[in-house]
Amino acid sequence: MCTVVHLEPEDFARELVHNPKNVYARTYVLDCGLAVVIYMCQDSHFLYYLDRPDCSKEKKDMLKSMDIYTSDCRFQQEAALRSVMPFLQIDPRLQKKTKRNVLTSGAAASYMFTSFEMSDDTGVLLGINRHNNSLCIVDLFNTKKNKNANLTMCGTSGAGKTFTMQLLALRMRMRGIQCYIVAPIKGHEFKRACDKVGGTFIKIAPGSPHCINVMSIRHTISPEMELIDDVDYNDMDSMLAKKIQQLMIFFTLLIPDMTNEEEQMLDEALIKTYNEFGITHDNSSLYEDMTVNPPIMKKMPILGDLHKHLQENPMTSRIATIVSRFVTGSAQSFNRQTNVDLSNKYIVLDLSELKGKLLPVGMMIALDYVWDNIKADRTKKKAIMIDEIWQLIGASSNRQAAEFCLTIFKTIRGFGGAAIAATQDLSDFFSLDDGKYGRAIINNSKNKIILNLEPDEAEYVRETLKLTKTEIRSITQFERGEALIYSNNSKIPVVVKASKTEQEMITTDRAELEALLKRKQNQTHFG
Repeated sequence: MCTVVHLEPEDFARELVHNPKNVYARTYVLDCGLAVVIYMCQDSHFLYYLDRPDCSKEKKDMLKSMDIYTSDCRFQQEAALRSVMPFLQIDPRLQKKTKRNVLTSGAAASYMFTSFEMSDDTGVLLGINRHNNSLCIVDLFNTKKNKNANLTMCGTSGAGKTFTMQLLALRMRMRGIQCYIVAPIKGHEFKRACDKVGGTFIKIAPGSPHCINVMSIRHTISPEMELIDDVDYNDMDSMLAKKIQQLMIFFTLLIPDMTNEEEQMLDEALIKTYNEFGITHDNSSLYEDMTVNPPIMKKMPILGDLHKHLQENPMTSRIATIVSRFVTGSAQSFNRQTNVDLSNKYIVLDLSELKGKLLPVGMMIALDYVWDNIKADRTKKKAIMIDEIWQLIGASSNRQAAEFCLTIFKTIRGFGGAAIAATQDLSDFFSLDDGKYGRAIINNSKNKIILNLEPDEAEYVRETLKLTKTEIRSITQFERGEALIYSNNSKIPVVVKASKTEQEMITTDRAELEALLKRKQNQTHFG
């Protein structure tokens, strides 16, 4: 219980001077026009009302310097406040002066003991609501509430983005949702949890035993969708033409200054390469055997096969020289057939060993492969999680790669999926084309998780997310693991909570890792 008392302004000022940390402010602006500023002392649990009209300018200036603003109470605000509190009594003076009843909406707005909740019947536990300690459970795939299942996560370095993303992925997997995690930086942080839950960890890097053939054309329709859609492959658009469009994005990432003439010659070389393997614009030419389910695809060309045609044409000799890095150079591990399987429910694609120009290229290869698998079956829930997405839509990328990412966010809903992105460098996130792609991805995400941000970073999302000054101030003061969740037009401050087992699987904190190491060493020693 809190006891309501009146203090002299001098006493209140003395408390501010000697114990400034004990006093904080809450401002309530009510729909019925009532505005009340309540000052609370945490240690003594007292409510202070600064309603003295003779409060001097010096004291007001001192309070203002502490971000505490004062105003005169001239209209019986205290009596009005008491009247709407759950005391079951109305001030007689107000009752006598009342000319009309307050509408229900206005009375409800003046009731202080209310807070928002975010708790779906089915969904994933994200944390504890800081307002009322209720569970924050969000079902991203609830089409009755959410226009799409996309989610964007923003936060500064060390705010807990990787931790939150892994926690979300683990809990989605528990609900049978297929999870793909693309990790361009610090991929090792995802390996421990991936191994613990029996997931598949794919390392895409020069010298890695894993390989995804960038030139492979994949069968992207599951037997279930063939049954639903009554597919006729002859009536479909050319799968070869679609693949060549994807490959052009790959090569523009690799060679940003490629000329129009080189693009045309590259297009012709790609068609020749596929024709050598009996693959044409006729979709039936892709299959070795179409009578089985799923159909057996023909053997696909690799980069080395394309490299031969590029060397034959003097106009593509520059492209051939650059591509030779993937054929005979240090990155020749990319010049193989695909040898990874994406049937596991929890898949991590580690790109952290790719540096410089190879990083956006590797992300493109991984996303292209995952995207084909996501499109295969629209009846199943799945989520693609892209960590540090600024690598693909930032200043170091190009429009083609950014457009590909934006296409995923715009269209994945139609394939029963969710696109989840995390980023920390907001200045780079909003840099390409004056932030066109960054804003579009946020606008195409019905759900947002905002962790701690620096003040200048908070300004980048202030207008896009329509955040208030109070919310901006809270975001810049969040501790690690605290976040503002924006879902279905509701904003809830939460504390992200993980179980002990989850904490051990996904923690990246040095002290916690050291304690975990000591415990395992002791178990080994005494075991």
